[in-house]
Amino acid sequence: MQDEAKCWDHRAGSFDRLEWAKSQSYLRTLVRLGAFRRHHLVLDVGTGTAIVAKAIAPRVSQVVAIDISQKMLDKTRWEGNMRCVRADIRQPLFAEGVFDRVTARMVFHHILRDTQQAMDECCRVLRPGGRMVLSEGVPPCEEVRPDFVRIFRLKERRLTFMGPDLAEMMRRAGFRGVRTHEVHLRRMSVRNWLRNSGLPEAVQERIYLMHSESSETFQRAYRLVRRGGDCLIDFRMLILVGTK
Repeated sequence: MQDEAKCWDHRAGSFDRLEWAKSQSYLRTLVRLGAFRRHHLVLDVGTGTAIVAKAIAPRVSQVVAIDISQKMLDKTRWEGNMRCVRADIRQPLFAEGVFDRVTARMVFHHILRDTQQAMDECCRVLRPGGRMVLSEGVPPCEEVRPDFVRIFRLKERRLTFMGPDLAEMMRRAGFRGVRTHEVHLRRMSVRNWLRNSGLPEAVQERIYLMHSESSETFQRAYRLVRRGGDCLIDFRMLILVGTK
């Protein structure tokens, strides 16, 4: 946990400037699929700077937000019905069946060890009939999955999922009726993503060139457009919903 936390401590200062992270259309879809109610107690896993938690909080009784990075948690003013805890979802912390909803946006690809255990814990802490809302960014298609892996290998250590991988992980944990929804974030700036990544400039440039000099297949899959020294691409986000 300590090494993982250091990585996120380093990125805390610029995280809120990422286009995808603050996309309102993405947040609205996640909130809608969560079907949150005023009486709900919600656990937000890997909350970061609490962007998702803040979107949910006005609709529910309380949001408990956890993250392994204290610096990420320190970037937010925790008020009203929001509470934060520095914690790792792989470590049992809460009683069984206490939450009505669990959310995890762009978290599970960072859980390199005991990934299934983390999902099992998300299910354990939900009450019967409770709902898990899981979201991850994925390659736009299988054809460019190898390119996706190569790009992210330069950026960070992470897992690469496709939709069936995520759905199977949820089913193994005990979730029923798992449904997958797609959100396409159009014309996302590669420069914005890289500038706010915490990466050295040389690495940023290597990754940028992997986009700007990419194959026709890659450009078509990502709907890549070159504009003013930048590459604009479409991000494919999946939101999976399952019931305990």
